[in-house]
Amino acid sequence: MKNLIPIFVLILSHLFVLSACTEFSDEDAAEASKPAVSVVFNHTGTREGNREDIQSAQFLIDRIDSTKSILRGALYGFSNKGVIDAIVRAHYRGVDVKVVGDARHFGYNERGYRILQENHVPMIVGNQFHIMHNKFFVFDDYFTFVGTGNITTTGFTRNNNNWVLLESPQIAADFMSEWDQMWEGRFGSAKHLIDNGNIYNVGDTTVEVYFSPQEDAMGRILEELDITDTNIYFSIFAFTKDQIGSRFVQKHREFQAYNKDKGLDDLQVVSINGKAEQPKKVVGVLDRSQVAGNFLYHEVYRLASSGVPMRMDANENSRVPGDYQAGGGRLHSKTMVLDAGTPNARVITGSFNWSSAATIANDEVLLILRGEAIADEYLREFHNFWRTSRPLDVGVCNYLVGQTDSAADQDHIDRLPPEQQIERPMCSADVDPGDVVFSEVYWYGYNGEKDSADHTGFRDFVDNDEFIELYNPTDKTINLSLWTITNGFDFKVGFIPGTVIHPGQYFLVLDHNLAAYSDVSPQNETEAFANPDFATNVSNDPRFPRLNLQNSSMALHLIDASGEVIDLAGDSTPPFGGGATLDSDNEVIKVRSMERIITNGKVAGAGDQKSSWKTCSAAEGGKNVNERYRSLISATPGEANSE
Repeated sequence: MKNLIPIFVLILSHLFVLSACTEFSDEDAAEASKPAVSVVFNHTGTREGNREDIQSAQFLIDRIDSTKSILRGALYGFSNKGVIDAIVRAHYRGVDVKVVGDARHFGYNERGYRILQENHVPMIVGNQFHIMHNKFFVFDDYFTFVGTGNITTTGFTRNNNNWVLLESPQIAADFMSEWDQMWEGRFGSAKHLIDNGNIYNVGDTTVEVYFSPQEDAMGRILEELDITDTNIYFSIFAFTKDQIGSRFVQKHREFQAYNKDKGLDDLQVVSINGKAEQPKKVVGVLDRSQVAGNFLYHEVYRLASSGVPMRMDANENSRVPGDYQAGGGRLHSKTMVLDAGTPNARVITGSFNWSSAATIANDEVLLILRGEAIADEYLREFHNFWRTSRPLDVGVCNYLVGQTDSAADQDHIDRLPPEQQIERPMCSADVDPGDVVFSEVYWYGYNGEKDSADHTGFRDFVDNDEFIELYNPTDKTINLSLWTITNGFDFKVGFIPGTVIHPGQYFLVLDHNLAAYSDVSPQNETEAFANPDFATNVSNDPRFPRLNLQNSSMALHLIDASGEVIDLAGDSTPPFGGGATLDSDNEVIKVRSMERIITNGKVAGAGDQKSSWKTCSAAEGGKNVNERYRSLISATPGEANSE
C-alpha cells in the first residue's frame, strides 16, 4: 500500500496540471487580465450583531501596499488607521506620495492629516468656504479607487458605502488632471474645465467621469433621468436638490400611468398571459439622519406626497448607540440604478450628494457606470437596503421616545416611573381617516397691507398671508412626522420629525410672505396671524414650500407617513366657504375663512362635501389674529371655530 502513495500523488499532480490547463487556458488568462471595474460594498448590517466581515478598508490597504512608484490621494474625512499606516509605509519605501485634503478637516486636526504632517508626507488642503468632498486615490497612473465613502473607520465599517477600482490609464489621467488643479491651489469654482473626453471603456463597463463644479455633474444626472424608461432605484444620503426630486416625481407619474394602462401593480411583478410583467417604478431608501436634520429642505416631503415608494434606512451601527446623528450608522450612499434589467442599465454614484452645494461649490466626482453586469451588482445591494430598511412611517414613528423602535428600548420606557414616561404618539399605522381633519382654511390671503417686499410696483397688497388649521377629535396624541398637505398635485406642507397634534387640539399652520427670521417667533408685526404650531417658512428662505392656496379651486389632501389620505378639504371646485366681501367700489370690507362644522368636538361630515363647511361668522378675528387686522379678518386660527 505504501508503494501506491507516490503513484497516487503522481496521478493527482497530473490531474491538477490538466485541470489547471483546462480551467486557465491562454485565452482565459488573457481575458482575466483585461482591465476591469471592481465594485466594493461594505455590508455593515443594521447593528453590531449582524455586521458582516468587512474587507473594504483592507481592499484599499492592499492596493496601497502594491503601489510601486506614484500615489495620489484626494481625501475629505481621513482617520482610518490602517489606511494611514499604509500611506506612511508607501512614503518611506520611496513611493512618490502626495495628498490633497479638506481645509476644515485639516483645521480640526483630524488624525490622518496630523500623521501625514508628522511624517512629512507632501500635502495641501483647500476649499475652506465649502468642502473638498472627493474621496479618491490614483495608483501608478493606472488604478483609480473612488466611491461614496470617506477614508475613516466609520466610513468603512459603520456607514453604508460603495467604491470602485477602475483599471484604466485614461481614467487615471482624468483623475490626475483634477488632482493637479487642486494641488496647484484651485478648488471649487476656481477650477478650470479640462476636456479629457469623460467617457471610457473598461472591460464590459462604460465609465463616465464628471468633476464638480466645473463639469455639469447635476446636468448629467438630470439628462440620465430624462431618458430613463423602466425603473429608478435610489439610495441617498443628502437629498435637497429639488431638480432631482422633480424628475423623480415626473417619472413616478409617467410610470404610474403606464402601469395603470397595463393593469400592473406599481411594485409587484405579475403574470400576464403566462409572461412575467415588470411594472415601471421609482423606489428609494433614505438616510434617516438627513431626513431628521435637513428640515423642509429635504425632498422626502415632495416625493412622499406624490406617492413615491420610499423607506428609511435601519442602520444603527453607531459608536453612540441610539444616536443616529453621530458616530456612524448612516446610509451614506449617493447612488441610483437606472433601467436595471435592460441593455441600457447604468449606475450613478460617487461623492456627489444631491444638493446645491455639491452642484456649485464643493469639489466632487460623479461616475456613470454603464453595463448590465455592474448594474445588477448595485441592484442587489439596493435590495439589501430595501429588505433591511423600515417604512417611512415606522422610521419616524418613535422619534420622540428613544428614536428607535426596538422592543428592548420600549421595555425600558415602559419600566420608567409614570412621571418619567412619555406618551407614545399614535403612528400612521394606527391612525384612521378622520382621526385628524382640516378644520379651517384662510385661503384668500388678503390682510389689507401693502407688500413692502415688492419693489416693482406690480403688487398692491399682500395676498398670501394664509393659514391651514387641523383638528384632532380623538383622545390620543398623533404623530404627524412626515405627514404632508398637498393640493392634489404638489405638496404645500411637510411636517418635520417630532411634530405631534394633541387630543382636541386645533393645530395652526401659517405661511408668512414677509416673515423675517427671529429666534423668538416666526412672524413680525405686519403679519395677520400669530402663535402657529407650525410655520412653513420660519426663516424666509425661498427654497421652503409656501401655502399659496388657489382662490379658484380647492383640493387639499392630508396624507400620513404611510401614504394614506387622512382627510380632504374641497373637491377641486371653488372653496366651499370664506373669501372677501367687497363694497360698491370693489374695495375689501371683510375677509372670512372657511370653517369645518364641528359641534361638541364632533366633525360633521367628509371634507370633500360642501355640507361639511361654512363661512366663518365671527364678527372679528380671534385671539391669534393681529389686533390691527381683527376688524378686517373674520377667522379663528388656533382655536374653536365660530358658532
